[in-house]
Order: sequence, then C-alpha cells, then structure tokens
Amino acid sequence: MAMIVGAPMLCLLVCLPLFMHYKRSLRIRLASLYKATGTLCALIPALVAAIRLDPRCYICVAALLLYAVADYALEFRTFLGAGFFIAGHVCYIAFFLQLFPVSVAHLVCLVMLFAVLVFVLYKNRKEIGKQLLPFAVYGGVLCMMASCAVGCISSFTLKGILIAVGGSLFFISDYILLHRALYPAGIGVSWIIMITYYSAQLLVGISCLV
Repeated sequence: MAMIVGAPMLCLLVCLPLFMHYKRSLRIRLASLYKATGTLCALIPALVAAIRLDPRCYICVAALLLYAVADYALEFRTFLGAGFFIAGHVCYIAFFLQLFPVSVAHLVCLVMLFAVLVFVLYKNRKEIGKQLLPFAVYGGVLCMMASCAVGCISSFTLKGILIAVGGSLFFISDYILLHRALYPAGIGVSWIIMITYYSAQLLVGISCLV
C-alpha cells in the first residue's frame, strides 16, 4: 500500500519541476510530455485497485488516461485538449456516481457551483468575448464533475472525503487557470495551478485503494 501511494508521489516530484522548467524554456513538446506523465502518476493506484479490488475503478483509469492525453494536447490545440478534458470529466462523473448515488448533497453542490460559474462568466464576459460559449460548456461539465465529487463527502467515509477534496482542488485549479488566461499572472500562479491539479488527480487515484 505504501509503495503504491509513494511511487506516484515520487514521480510527481520529478515530473512537475521538469514540466515547469521546459515550459519556461519554450520546449513545449518536452513540457507536454512531462505534464502528461505527471497525470499518469495517479494511474498507478487506480490501476492496481481496478485489477485487484474493484473493477469499477477501470472507469477512473479511463478518466486519467483521457486527462493525460488532454494535458499533452492542450499545449498545442486548446479546443482539442478541452475536448479530452470534458471526456475525462464525464468518466469521473460516471465513476463517482457508481460509488455514491445522487443525494441531496450532490444537488446542493451542483446549484452552488453553477451559481459560481454564472457569476464568473458574467463578471469576465468582456475579457472572454466570443469564447463565452465554449467556456460555458466546459465550465458546466466541470461543475457537474466537481459536484459529483464534493457530494461524496456526505458518505462520511475516507473514500468519499478523498474524492470530495480531489474534486474541490480540481475546480479551484481550473478557476485559477481561467483567471491566469484572462489576466497577467506570475510564475507562482502556474505552480499553484499544477500543484492543485496534480493533488486532485492523485487523491482520486488513491481513493480507489480505500
């Protein structure tokens, strides 16, 4: 168990700095490769769980593979990368609902996150401009995925808590990413985005073992 959890963490300690280094050096192909590899680190516990514990975890494995492809593609084609991210979100939604059926907590989270999405899109409508519809579509799917994750906390189990925290971090990471895309930001913001994103993926991956 310790090895299965520790190995991806060690991998991330290598992949994240290398991604940031090559990103700053404008060596985009290498940066994209390490970025995607960082996401695949979370695949280790999910795949072990799928093989040895619960076949439903294969849905999580599929999601992480799609996210890894999205991470690579996003550096070259924004809409292609976003499409793979949406596919990953859909897999996560299916996975979370397989584990924890829809409850009042899920619906409350969904309403709250959609309210945040509408506020953010309206507030930044001038900066977003003609990209408002794609942003709204992606944001809507993200809200559904995050609400399915956060709603798992109502189970009061360790698995549910790990998924809920992971989903929250994913939402926060994408919110900061949107802000960085619209307004000037320093290198520290990029580190925060990637740390929260990788932490989200890792927590969901580890939850498969619980």
